[in-house]
Amino acid sequence: MRLHGIGYGLPALLDPDEPFFMITGLKMIRNQTLNPGWFGHPGTTMLYAIVIIEIGVYVIGLMTGRFANAEAFAAAVYQDPGIAFLPARYFYVGCGVLCVFLTFLIVKRLFGDRTALIASLLLAINPLHVKWSQVVRTDIQATVFMLLCVLASISVARRGRWRDYVIAGAMAGLACATKWPCAVVVLSLLAVGGSRIARADCDRRQEMLRLAAGLLAAPITLVLVSPFLLLDSATVATNVGGEAQLHHLGATGGSFLWNLGWYIADPLRHAIGVLGLVLAALGVVLASRRSPEALATLVPVSLVFLIAICSQRIIWARWILPMLPFVSIFVAVAVVAAGGWLRGTLPRLPQWGLEAAMVVLLGVPMVATAHAEAIERQHDTRSRAADWAKAHFPPGSIVMLEHLGIDMLPQPWTFLTPAGAAGCVNAGYYLKGKISADVIGGWRGKSSVVDLGTIDPSTLAGCRADFAILSDFDRYRDEAAYYEAELRVYRQYIKGGRQVAYFAPSPGRSGGPIVRIFQFASAAVPAVRGPSAATAGQSPRPEKQVIR
Repeated sequence: MRLHGIGYGLPALLDPDEPFFMITGLKMIRNQTLNPGWFGHPGTTMLYAIVIIEIGVYVIGLMTGRFANAEAFAAAVYQDPGIAFLPARYFYVGCGVLCVFLTFLIVKRLFGDRTALIASLLLAINPLHVKWSQVVRTDIQATVFMLLCVLASISVARRGRWRDYVIAGAMAGLACATKWPCAVVVLSLLAVGGSRIARADCDRRQEMLRLAAGLLAAPITLVLVSPFLLLDSATVATNVGGEAQLHHLGATGGSFLWNLGWYIADPLRHAIGVLGLVLAALGVVLASRRSPEALATLVPVSLVFLIAICSQRIIWARWILPMLPFVSIFVAVAVVAAGGWLRGTLPRLPQWGLEAAMVVLLGVPMVATAHAEAIERQHDTRSRAADWAKAHFPPGSIVMLEHLGIDMLPQPWTFLTPAGAAGCVNAGYYLKGKISADVIGGWRGKSSVVDLGTIDPSTLAGCRADFAILSDFDRYRDEAAYYEAELRVYRQYIKGGRQVAYFAPSPGRSGGPIVRIFQFASAAVPAVRGPSAATAGQSPRPEKQVIR
């Protein structure tokens, strides 16, 4: 499931963050430095993994004769990012599968084989987990370290060895080095260590020393893995401050209770369904009552993590990812308990059959959703717009493009792209490596989004083109209360233009944002008549439509 459609979007770069992470890795290789120069997540383990993957791709290409030298490798990646992006995505698919395996091991130790199989199956088919396993981001990798910490904490609870304490602390440090909030997993170690100290039959001084060693292993591992958190503390402060936003396009939250309701009603309900939500809530109580180790290692981490993300002003569906293994465990516990209860009322039916029926009832919608979303990712509105443009834009056109449509670079057009303070710049020029990533980062400044709405309005004249492909306009219009200034830029820009094509997402068929294509009267090119037969069904809007 995680491999289905893994190359979606490529060579275009449709995820807003993937290119930044991959380019940061290339920059580290180019500068021959271990300093990532960015610590927003902090993402250190992710960036080091990317560097290793990119070096591996280069070495293999060099050995097979695909690349003559480092310059040829860099040029090839800029022409076809999939050369580096696909191996990185495969790595994160591996991390997603590893999460499934670790979930099985954790539940096997706590509740036995049957519950472990159900929990790992539910995580394996979870559509949200499947989706984000295909993206180069920190969340899935951080979840791996969290699960390893929980696994080691269970060993602490049962054996209390020095080694188990230190491993649990080290895994918590790695989780933190990947994603700041994932440091809460150290609570599992703290809880089991505290429970051992409270036992009457233990050497309390010895247990306190071991717990202290385990807790100390977390910050030591963090610093060893990411020493530039201390050596480049000014950048750390800037990056962390930049992540603490009051609002973000498409992700502005509300109060704690509002955010909690959104996470339950949107990403969690989407991931496991209403029945899954009910079973998960029941499973928290049952797991706590049936296993003191589960009460110590699973419940505090999941609840505190949920509280942490609900306390933010920003909401993202992907922030719930580290909770999904825990949610799958609680659902599995409830399924087995419900199977036992139903067995008492329906004695002729085997318990395993009742449990299997509940798993099917939960799993079929999850598999269907994951399949539909895979299709949507492979038919993104921006890719559809690119195909339409290739069929209709004449040679020599000047095209203003908001998303990173590298798939369109071979076309005989001049591309302008928004670049923050610099206004719109010639995309083809700097994609050939003539402008460094640091300069581009300076243009971006502290803006979390770079598009037409965030450029300096005084530079708008430099964005004039024959055609404009806009993918963020409707997102700003949906949140007009927060983005009046950005909307004014868009409206000023499209004034005098006419919309010639419109692409909207369709559940189960196409994903992505609403994309509008405008043609401007100043263009000395033939008029665009509408979609060809080959692009039928892509819903172009009437040319005289008024955009408010």
